This record gives sequence, C-alpha cells and structure tokens, in this order.
Amino acid sequence: MTIGTEDKIEIHELAARTYIALDGEDAAGFAATFAQDGVFVAPYGEFQGPEAVQTFITSHIAAGKEDGVRHILSNHVVDAHEDGARYRFYIVKMNIQTGPVAIATAGGDCIVSRTADGWRFKRFQLNIDPAMFGDQKPVVAAKAA
Repeated sequence: MTIGTEDKIEIHELAARTYIALDGEDAAGFAATFAQDGVFVAPYGEFQGPEAVQTFITSHIAAGKEDGVRHILSNHVVDAHEDGARYRFYIVKMNIQTGPVAIATAGGDCIVSRTADGWRFKRFQLNIDPAMFGDQKPVVAAKAA
C-alpha cells in the first residue's frame, strides 16, 4: 500500500482528534478513533474494540487521571504497512492548570487501517516512559472549581 500526503494528513489528524477528545474528557470521542476490531494497549491493560476502549477511558477520566491536562503530539512518522500504515509519534502530557509543566511523556506505536469511516486505529500501543511510574511522579491538577 502506498501512503500519500493526504493519507498522512488524515492519520496525523486521527491522533490529534484522539487526544483532543481525551483533553475534553470525551471518552466516546476517544473510542471513536478505533476500528471495530481495534485494540488499545497500555500499561493499564489491553482493551479490544471501541466499547471496551470507551469503558476504560471513562473510568480513567473518572479517576481524575486527565484533570487539568493537555496532550501535545510531535515527531509524526507514517510508513506503509501490510495492514494500512504504521504510525509513530511522541506525546507530552502537560499540567496546564497549575503549570504548564510536563507530567508525563510517552510514545505511540500504532497500526492504522482505512475503514468506511476513514483511518482508524487497529492497534494503538501506548508506551509511557518510566518516570511516570516512579516514586517522584508528578500529579495531575485538581479540577477547577
């Protein structure tokens, strides 16, 4: 499969929409970026299909893991892959309520496929950098009153 410029733009926007949804505490919007057989793999577990992804993200948000934060994506690389495209990028999670200060970094290593609804994640491997889980890990901000 050839990956053209239009495809790359759509794939970049897929990740942007995913994290704009998360920053807006929109679990359904986050889950909508996954193919029906798509899987989200993170240190928290493996979640198969949009419904399972939405259930996880809903509980993740309810636990306060996304309070007062914004995600910034960079270093986008899209390569052809037998299932569509391999898409890699970096993520910086910022505390914007009391910061701005970076509170976590990660990398996405994903397989995306073209569906009837456009490009969607077939496999989203979230590799959170070790400092997020250390003794001195930063905390997310309290919700604004």
